Amino acid sequence: MIAIHVNSTAPFFLRHPNEEYLTERFSLYCTVISALEWRKNNGAIFMVTDHIAAEYYRKNGIDEVWDSVLELIPEDCEGIDPEMFWAAGKLIALRDIPENAALVDEDLIIWKKLALSQTAVTCAHREYLSPDIYPDPDLFGVQGFPILERLDKRVLPCNTAFLYLPDDSFRQFYANQSIAFMKAASRNRCSDRLCRMVFAEQRLLAMLCALTDTEVDTLMDMNRLFISQNDYTHLWGAKQAMRDNEEQRKGFLERCRRRIRNDFPEYEHIIGAIDECTKN
Repeated sequence: MIAIHVNSTAPFFLRHPNEEYLTERFSLYCTVISALEWRKNNGAIFMVTDHIAAEYYRKNGIDEVWDSVLELIPEDCEGIDPEMFWAAGKLIALRDIPENAALVDEDLIIWKKLALSQTAVTCAHREYLSPDIYPDPDLFGVQGFPILERLDKRVLPCNTAFLYLPDDSFRQFYANQSIAFMKAASRNRCSDRLCRMVFAEQRLLAMLCALTDTEVDTLMDMNRLFISQNDYTHLWGAKQAMRDNEEQRKGFLERCRRRIRNDFPEYEHIIGAIDECTKN
């Protein structure tokens, strides 16, 4: 099974307009292990990114952990506001990849072989409709997105830390509708960095599945997300904890180095490359 990681540098340069591109060390370690574990258990994986990040990976010798690095994302994300829609690159990648592939977030490690439905959409898990995260989309005031009137607001959103869309026509439909929403919403720029993004990426997906009678499967049960298990590691909230806690960050980094040395000794040289080209 083919998978993709996706990285757009547009959000980085919004925050650091005059700096050279680089990533956080713990984040790149997680991405590298995610790629290596996928290749070991499930098949090929590609990095889909823009020219700046592609050159960063190649210059520092990180590109070898993927089967290839594909430059499919424009550096300006087609004019989509990178503050409001920091994950826009994922939707552009889904639209433009030449064949269906599982989308795996860079901070998600899958430790086992997957057997996925070839008819149902598979996402990481469902999410509750918390009004703080998923308010009524009519409140966004987005003009020029008429399909919203046809969508069922009661459907539980799909977390897309993992996403497999086996039907090519539905993949294109979802990606194009999400991109259309982000472009329409970007005309009225605001400081919201969560609600509009998760609507475009996660809630809209679930609504479109309901609209088209597309079945949805999940990798994880949303009621058991915080119960210890050995199949998946998703950093998500732990990233901020590592930024705030040096000891926690150092412990994680050492575990990552040990994992690479023990499980992927042929990539041990990557450890020095990561430590040299990252911050913290």
